Amino acid sequence: MTDLDPRALRHAFGAFATGVTVITTRQPDGTPRGFTANSFTSVSLDPPLLLVCLAKTAHSADVFATGPHFAVSVLAENQKAVSGLFASRAPDKFDQCAWTPGPADMPLIDGALARFTCARHQLVDAGDHLILIGRIEHFATAEGQPLGYFRGNYFSVGIEKDLAEAAAATKGSRLGAVLACDGGVLLKREGDQLCLPLSPHPTLDSLTAKLTALGLAPEIDFVYAAFDDRSTGGHAVYYHGQVSGGQVSGPLPPDYRIVPLADLATARIANPAEAQMLARYADDFRNGSFSIYHGTETTGQTRQIGA
Repeated sequence: MTDLDPRALRHAFGAFATGVTVITTRQPDGTPRGFTANSFTSVSLDPPLLLVCLAKTAHSADVFATGPHFAVSVLAENQKAVSGLFASRAPDKFDQCAWTPGPADMPLIDGALARFTCARHQLVDAGDHLILIGRIEHFATAEGQPLGYFRGNYFSVGIEKDLAEAAAATKGSRLGAVLACDGGVLLKREGDQLCLPLSPHPTLDSLTAKLTALGLAPEIDFVYAAFDDRSTGGHAVYYHGQVSGGQVSGPLPPDYRIVPLADLATARIANPAEAQMLARYADDFRNGSFSIYHGTETTGQTRQIGA
C-alpha cells in the first residue's frame, strides 16, 4: 500500500471523461458473461490491438483471463440501462438485453456504436487489476452518439448538442454557463447586480471564444439547464463546467468576479431564473451529485445525471 488516499485517487481518475463499453465472453460451457467497463483503450493499428482493464475481484475475472476470445461493445447514448445492467450482479443479464452471437460466438450488444471481437493476445498483471490485451479479428461500426461517463455520472453528447442547436435557432434565445472557479462561481457584473457569463451568440463555440479571449477559457462538462423563457419567447441553455484548471492565474477581467458558494444565496442576481439555478448548483455541489433542469424560467423538473 502507498500513502495515497484511494478515494481521492479514484476521484482524480474520474476527471477523465470516457465512453462506456460492455465486455463479453463465454464460459467453457457456452454461458455468456459480461461486465461494464470504461477502461477501454485502443492500442495499435498494426497489429490491431485494444485493451480493457478487469478488476481481480470481479466474479468473471477468471473466465476473461483464460478465455481465448472476448468482445467489446461501445455503448450508444440511449444505452444507459444496458450499462447499469452489466455493472450489476444480476445473474440473468443476457436475458434482460438484446444481443447477438458474433464471430467466434462472442456475445455482441445490439445497438452499440462499435463492436470488436478479439483473440486474447496478452494478459498483464497490474496491481488490483488485470490488463487484457486483445488482437482484433472482426469489428463493425454504426452511426450515432456515444454514452459518456464523467466523475461517476453519465452524460450524452448528442442530447446536449441538440439542445444547444435548438437554442441557436430560436429568436430571443441565450446560452451561458455555470463555471466553477477558485471555490466559487464566475459571475459578471451588470450594473449593481450580477449575472452568469453569456455568449454573444447562442452557440457554445461563441461562448468559449469570448471567455478564452478574456483569459477565462472554459472546460465544459454537460448541459446544466435547458428551458423555455416565456419573457423572451426563446430558449435558454446553460452549461456546467469550470474555468480551465479550476482557477484564474492572474487578475480577473473588468466586471467579472468569483462569488463563493456560501455567498450565492445572498448575491444580487439580476435574472430570477439564474438565481434559482445558482441555488440549485450550490445544493448539487454540497450533495456531490449534479442534475439537469428542464421546463420554463419559473417551473420545471430536475433529473440526476447519473439516474
